[in-house]
Amino acid sequence: MKKLYILILFFICGLKSFAQGTDVIFWIDNSGSISNGEYSEIKVSVESLIQKVLSCSPENRISIIQYSASRVTQQGTVITTPRIWIENDFSTSAPTFNRRNSIMGNSDYAHESLGLIGKALDHIADPNIYGISNLNRTPGNTLVIYFFTDAFRDGLVSLSSPGLGTNAAFQNYTDFKTNRNATFIVTLLPTGSGMPSYDLEAKKAAAAIASASCDAPYNNVIESYPNDPDGPGTTPRFLLYKTDFFLSQQEIDITSDQICSVQQVVCSEHIVLTSPSNDVYVPVQDNRQASISITASNVLNYETVSFYHAGKTVVMLPGFHAKYSSRYRAYIQDCEDEFICDLSVQNKNKTANYSVKKTESLKLYPNPTSDMTTISAEENIKNITISTLQNQVIFSKEVPKQKTYEVNLSDYKKGIYIIIIQTENGNILTSKIIKE
Repeated sequence: MKKLYILILFFICGLKSFAQGTDVIFWIDNSGSISNGEYSEIKVSVESLIQKVLSCSPENRISIIQYSASRVTQQGTVITTPRIWIENDFSTSAPTFNRRNSIMGNSDYAHESLGLIGKALDHIADPNIYGISNLNRTPGNTLVIYFFTDAFRDGLVSLSSPGLGTNAAFQNYTDFKTNRNATFIVTLLPTGSGMPSYDLEAKKAAAAIASASCDAPYNNVIESYPNDPDGPGTTPRFLLYKTDFFLSQQEIDITSDQICSVQQVVCSEHIVLTSPSNDVYVPVQDNRQASISITASNVLNYETVSFYHAGKTVVMLPGFHAKYSSRYRAYIQDCEDEFICDLSVQNKNKTANYSVKKTESLKLYPNPTSDMTTISAEENIKNITISTLQNQVIFSKEVPKQKTYEVNLSDYKKGIYIIIIQTENGNILTSKIIKE
């Protein structure tokens, strides 16, 4: 099963999809383990990220939420009360925020505070939600939660069901990933306990919380649990494990690239890009697609990101210049509003034993569909797997000695799904289907 998740991640990592925008929650640990100096570091990093995220797309929205919990003993019983403080609803303006010490408490219970965030998103009242009570999502936007903490493992996972490697320990994170399609980015510091074993436990749990991504920076130990929507034990993950909360410029670039969405890109037959009218400057991310050709003689300036793809040719003429520290990809692909991102060396190695054939060998009809679709291959099919773009496997079936198979998608949500076929000869065929 782990190989299957790795294969799904391999396929997804060939694509970088962009919604109209992103709703971003900066989720900040306000517990007693965070010193005032560390809180100042978080604030500087969050403010830098907000500036970049808001500038890369006019559709992006920002909210800041701080969390902690109180612990009191009454008649020998410890009573724990998680709390969150919502500084602002999702907004295109950079919010101001300061530490909330007076009534929040000093303990870490992130899992339970995430449940309170869920209530705010669902407009369910709770006396432990401070600041504003409700969060209003932007229709069509994706959801990203950027989590800053130095919590022990017990402060990250479920308070009531903290079992190592269990689904219950990560239940709220799983719900956010599967039901809200949330992406988690985590910056974690050592616990401050001076105990390497405690730091390792926290790091492994934080890696499981962080979302898998083809260009994520973390490829180390991880706590595996069966229902992990990203795949049990699958790496790389978007975890930054650091000794301080200051994000370097490179880390800000990496994380903002992950967060930033751009509006759907228009598909023309031919695109001609010239200098200086089509030169690219920070903070713009320049994504271009054409059904036939792109011809470029423009300049991509320092630290910009550009993806160009066309159905037949992408030509860089004299004068084209992708300057130092810019990131540029050009490739052949029809217009699909999707853009290639880097595939990590680790996942290339993990999938090296698979023979992945071109999707032309796999036919899906009708596509798009509202209910039934027929899957057809040139070889006998051994197994069919259907997953979401978030790596969640929603269908898997052995299909011995058949070249065609009908699947009923009527109960699935509208959207794009990945279909992966393993043939009797060991080949892997992949394609996408749109559920209307």
